[in-house]
Amino acid sequence: MTIVIIIASLSNVTIGQNKAVSDTSGDYTAVKHAIEQAIGWAIEKDFEAMYKLWAEDLFHFWLFSDSKVIGLEDFKKHSEVWKDPEFRGTSFAFRDLRIVFSGSGDVAWYSCFLDDCSSYKEKESCLKDVFQTGVLEKREGRWVHVLMHGAYPIDKIPENYVRRFYSDIFKDSSGN
Repeated sequence: MTIVIIIASLSNVTIGQNKAVSDTSGDYTAVKHAIEQAIGWAIEKDFEAMYKLWAEDLFHFWLFSDSKVIGLEDFKKHSEVWKDPEFRGTSFAFRDLRIVFSGSGDVAWYSCFLDDCSSYKEKESCLKDVFQTGVLEKREGRWVHVLMHGAYPIDKIPENYVRRFYSDIFKDSSGN
């Protein structure tokens, strides 16, 4: 009896996955481009093109607790800092990008590891191995982000962030 229930449960998981895995819309390339340009726009600093990649009702939560953005107008305010002429994206790379489409073909979700590099006042910095996830929806014929999230896996947090945000945890009672 237990074996039958386990097999039936596994069959349901497999059936459910088959409905959502393949791209029946033929839009894989367009979705991949929208994902890449949500980061890559910073190289050319084309703000209008970047804003077109986002839905009016977007939700964006990046690495830090103060990076939660809800709605395109809030995102435009959040992006003002990137307009500084001293800021420029320099390179980006996605690894292990996985895109999955809904059965209806008008929603896609993805995950990947991202390296996102930029310069500010000629000083290069890179966010490496960020675990990025997101959801895009096809609206009015174009793919737009409705959600994007970036985080570091707990075992991959860069040492400079550990020191910056968690240094008090490692001090003993004498302050060392």
